[in-house]
Amino acid sequence: MTSTKKLLIYAEKLALGLALEVSAFPKPGNVHRLRNFEDIIYEDFIVAAMLAIEPLYRGIKRGYKYGNNLNKLNVIYGDIVYETVKLSMTVSGGGNTCLGSTLLLSPLSVALGKAIASVYETNLSIEYILKDACDLFREYSTVLDAVYFYRAVRATNPSYIRKSDITGDFPNVWSKRYKLELIERRLRLWDIIEYSSNYDIVAKEIIDCYSRSYTLSRYILSRLKHHGVWNRAVVEAYLYQLSKELDTLIVRKNGIEVAQKVKEKAEVILRLCEKSWGGCFEKLRMFDEELASLKVNPGSTADIVAVAISIYSLFTKKDLLRLRKVATNE
Repeated sequence: MTSTKKLLIYAEKLALGLALEVSAFPKPGNVHRLRNFEDIIYEDFIVAAMLAIEPLYRGIKRGYKYGNNLNKLNVIYGDIVYETVKLSMTVSGGGNTCLGSTLLLSPLSVALGKAIASVYETNLSIEYILKDACDLFREYSTVLDAVYFYRAVRATNPSYIRKSDITGDFPNVWSKRYKLELIERRLRLWDIIEYSSNYDIVAKEIIDCYSRSYTLSRYILSRLKHHGVWNRAVVEAYLYQLSKELDTLIVRKNGIEVAQKVKEKAEVILRLCEKSWGGCFEKLRMFDEELASLKVNPGSTADIVAVAISIYSLFTKKDLLRLRKVATNE
């Protein structure tokens, strides 16, 4: 297999997370195959997943070619995020589907390419790649990466990021001078993400070297070994993450009290689902209806689950969506 074909296959596996996460149902409060939002529909995510392959391939190729010489590049990560977001919105005509997930996937793509170039493919270590992804990001992300990321945020126009937001020493994303301010202050994308990690769990996931995504990827594997049903495993992973930490998108849009109630309810329903899918499905469906009616969207949780699926897919050689069921109590 040529190196080009090999790298492309890995890019496709990374992009799978975007399509497979949104396809699981019912994921309470989020778009899935049976629920659309006013500005975003299920198919928008499928378009984004397909269009993400080329930018992610570019990231893998950069890591493969430059490795520890990434300092030779002026842009490493930011254009991957911007171009995926911008192109997907242009082609589908919908709103933002992948700003957070693509932000998480871009460092993974570069670290993956570097690992493929430096070790035999059969010896790739997911733990090493995840650690290297945040180490490389910390060491080599650039000011122009930050500029591209600001452009991506401006393109998606999130309702929860406002001109009135206090951003300390960091330029407000809506500032007309944001490019000059980033350049003048020599703020790299790592600096932006490190600052954002104080209130955003997606940014914190990079700082924490993908600890949540890795845990969820192993959880998906364990659930598949238990019952062998892909859709159920992804929904359970979604509930698992939602039950462990407050979803910061809910906090920013709906308040901390709402986020806490969602977390507590997710924990209760997860316990039911782990015991019996039939015993939890109706409560799960009602939880989905409740959050949708209140416009409560655990979008940060969805981003992390999508990346967990991407991680899982990287090291699954076959039978991605199904494993032999080894135990069940249903």
